[in-house]
Amino acid sequence: MKSSARALALAFVLALAVHGPGTAQMPDLRQMSGTPLPSSELPDGVVSVRVVRQALANNLVGVTVTIEGAASPTSAPTDAQGRAIFSGLSSGRSLVASVTVDGEVVRSQAFQVPGRGGVRLILAVGLSAAGGASGAAPGAAPGGSAGASAGGATGAPSATPGAPATPSGPPVPSVPARPGQLVLGTQTRTIVDIANEQLEIFHIFEFANATATPLSVTQPVTIALPSAALQVSLLEGSTPQARVFERQLVVAGPFASGRTLAQVAYRMPITGSREEIAVALPLPLMQTNIIVRRTGDVRLAEPTLPQSREAQAEGRTYLTGTGPGLPAGGTLRLVIDGLPHHPVWPRYTALALAGVIVAAGLWMVYGVPVDASRRIATLEARRVALLTRLQTLDHVDAAADGAGGRAALLQDLEGVYAMLDAERERATSRTAAAAERRAS
Repeated sequence: MKSSARALALAFVLALAVHGPGTAQMPDLRQMSGTPLPSSELPDGVVSVRVVRQALANNLVGVTVTIEGAASPTSAPTDAQGRAIFSGLSSGRSLVASVTVDGEVVRSQAFQVPGRGGVRLILAVGLSAAGGASGAAPGAAPGGSAGASAGGATGAPSATPGAPATPSGPPVPSVPARPGQLVLGTQTRTIVDIANEQLEIFHIFEFANATATPLSVTQPVTIALPSAALQVSLLEGSTPQARVFERQLVVAGPFASGRTLAQVAYRMPITGSREEIAVALPLPLMQTNIIVRRTGDVRLAEPTLPQSREAQAEGRTYLTGTGPGLPAGGTLRLVIDGLPHHPVWPRYTALALAGVIVAAGLWMVYGVPVDASRRIATLEARRVALLTRLQTLDHVDAAADGAGGRAALLQDLEGVYAMLDAERERATSRTAAAAERRAS
C-alpha cells in the first residue's frame, strides 16, 4: 500500500487545482505544517525545510532551522525562498526539524531520511494568531456557517474539561463538550490511484466543528467503506479518536473546535473496465472533492463535477474536480470508466488445456496404445508455445497478463516437462521390451 506521506503529498500538490480560481480556498497549513514528504527530486540525504508565516506565500528569510536526532543538532538559516537545506544526512535515524520565531516553537513530526532521495518539510508559524488565515474556516459553507447545515450528529455532553486536542486541530478549550452539529468540511476529499490492476483509494475526512467549544455525539461516527475494500488501514496523521474495524471507519467524540482529521486507505480489485466506489456518509458533506489518476482512457463517469481540470503530481496526470456537497445519509458515489483490465479467459484456457493433457496422459498410462513419437512431438510443441508466451511476458510487463499470469504459465510448463519425461521413459521401456522379445 502506498504510504500516508504519498497520499498527503497528492492532496497537497493538487489542492489548488481542486479549488478553482476565484474561490477563497487554499491548502490548509494546519495539515501541511510539520508533515514530512519524501521527495525523489532531492539528492540522497538532503532535507529541505521551508518556513512560512500564516500562509504559503509568506516565506520567512534568515530564520534558523534546527535538525535534531543526528549525531549532533544541525542548524541552517532560511534563504530567499524561505528554505533551509541540510545535506549529508544518513538514513535510519529518527529526526525532527524545528524553528523558533518570536518565541513560538514549531516542530515537525519525527521522520527518517529515505535510502534514496530526500525529504521536504513546511513549518508554518503564526497559525494560532491567524485563526483561519490559511484557508476558509473549517466547515464553512458558501453563504453560511457549518452549523447551519441540517442532519449533523447530535448528542449529550460527554467530555471532561481540558480534554486533549487532536493532532490535526487547534487546542481544545477547557470547557465541557456540548451537543451541536458536526459536518464533513470542505477539505474532505477522495484520491483514486491505479496500480497493478487495482484501485488504490485514499479518503481524507475532515470533521468540522464550527463552534468555539468541543462537540459531543451520542455515539461514534461510523463510515462504512465498500464491501470490496481490501487491506483497509488508518493512515498516520489521523486523530487518535479514529479506529478501523473491518471495513468501517469509526471516530469517537468529542470533537474539538475546528477540524479533526481521519485518513483511511484501501484497495479494490479491477474486475472490469468500469468500477463503482460508494461510501455512505452519516454527516452532511459541505463539498465534494475528487482526485483520480488519468491513464489511458480512464475517466470519471460520475459524479459530474462543475469545476474540474487536470494537474500534474509525481510525474503523473490527475483529474481533479470539485462539486456540490451531500446531505446526511447521502452516498458519495464514484464511477470510473475506461480502466485497464485484461480478461482472465487466457489463463483458464491454458489451465483447461493442461487438464486435457493430463487426462490424455492418464488415458495413455492405462494401456491405450498410442504413437509415442507423435505424443512426444505434441508435448514438445506445447512446451515451445508456453516458453514463447513466457518470454513475451518477461519482455513486456508481468502485470499485462494478470497478477497470476506468470505463475500459471510456469505451472503449465512444469506439467508439460513432467509428461515429456514420463513419455520418453515409457518409450525407452517399450523399445527395450521389444528388443528383448526379438532376441528371445
